[in-house]
Amino acid sequence: MSPKDLSIHWVWLPLFHYISAGAILAGAKMDTVRFANILIWAAIPVILFFFLYRQKTENNLFIAFLSSLFCAIFPIGILLGTTAQPEPLFALLILLFVISASSKRYIISAIILSFACMLRYEAWAVFIVAVLMYLSDIIKNKRFLINKKILNIIIPSLVILAWAILRSPFDGKLFGFLFQTQQFANDALNQTNSFQGGILKILYDIIYYPVFVPFLFTGINLLFVPFGIKRCYVNNKWFLLSGAGILAFISLSWIMKSNLGLDRHFVSIIPLYSTLTAFGIANAIGYLKKLNIKNKILRPGNIKITLLTVVFISSLIYLVMWLYIWQNNYKEGFPERKIASEYLKNIPDNKTIFCNDAIVEIFSDLDFRRFNHIWMENNPAAPEMIMQAAKTEGYVYVITTPEKWKNLNKIGKIIFQSPTDAESKSAILIIKVDK
Repeated sequence: MSPKDLSIHWVWLPLFHYISAGAILAGAKMDTVRFANILIWAAIPVILFFFLYRQKTENNLFIAFLSSLFCAIFPIGILLGTTAQPEPLFALLILLFVISASSKRYIISAIILSFACMLRYEAWAVFIVAVLMYLSDIIKNKRFLINKKILNIIIPSLVILAWAILRSPFDGKLFGFLFQTQQFANDALNQTNSFQGGILKILYDIIYYPVFVPFLFTGINLLFVPFGIKRCYVNNKWFLLSGAGILAFISLSWIMKSNLGLDRHFVSIIPLYSTLTAFGIANAIGYLKKLNIKNKILRPGNIKITLLTVVFISSLIYLVMWLYIWQNNYKEGFPERKIASEYLKNIPDNKTIFCNDAIVEIFSDLDFRRFNHIWMENNPAAPEMIMQAAKTEGYVYVITTPEKWKNLNKIGKIIFQSPTDAESKSAILIIKVDK
């Protein structure tokens, strides 16, 4: 497939695809990308610590330590940090953008935001935040301003527009891929918006990302988040507003069913929620100390130790619980995928394999470059792309499931079908598509 054929990106932004392609050319495999993500996610709490420690705020060491600790042990962050998904890199870019913008290094921040805008759509919300903050400055000063802060608007907007123009011949119109994104999610969820489910569904979807997801992974720590908002805003507007923009974006997208409601969408705002939790705990300690002066229930030092002990134990319980759940869910090791991958590695040719199943790919231990990762589920263009590849090579293979094969118009013929897994109720098909 030609790199000039931008339709292969379908509803996704291209940066991670190009990074992965470069890594493949350099000899990397899926596990290489996963290892890189481990390093990226490990670096984020460290960077967060030094960012907060250098701020001129009360108890900056305490806030920096707590924030980085909560960020490091946030369960969904640890999980995504071991995958080959783009969320850890995106979280890093957003944090680096916040740091550079806060330091008024607007050339650097604009470049970082531009990269982020080509990685995940949530960055477009941060771009809108940058526009609103610039407009706010104009209103406050009652005159039009020309300064380096405008670079956070100009450079990312040019990058986004350039991508839209490059994509337009393949999509039929400017920003046509955005409509494809929403249609993909609508089809997958079999819904077009939350309003179809009544008032309770609307309310649940509104609080899903701001409340439900963080509570699911941190429990009582969420109680401290609202009490840290004011201090975070005073100390760093860029941090709070950028995170709020992403939160608003993923929440609205979920309400309009333009995303799949995945927990991983929350990963980029884990540093912010961790910081809000730390600020909230600091405020709670201060309030309890004032209350204790009147009632003399505990020694002043014991209040801090007691509260931190409760929070730390709660955090560890949630971390261990989720690690146990994930380990238990995956302990069988995907038997249907193992069987399919064993069959796949024994196919005695070197044809292209169309595959969206990373587990089958990893278990097969085949050359990463044999796999074509165009999205095949709910992608009307996928069957034609596969047929074109088959005409070029003589034949190709497709890894799919019985349900998803229907979406591919049942092209090709089944050469292998794994037993159906008793727990997941899933099976793997290997399809051979001739020219």
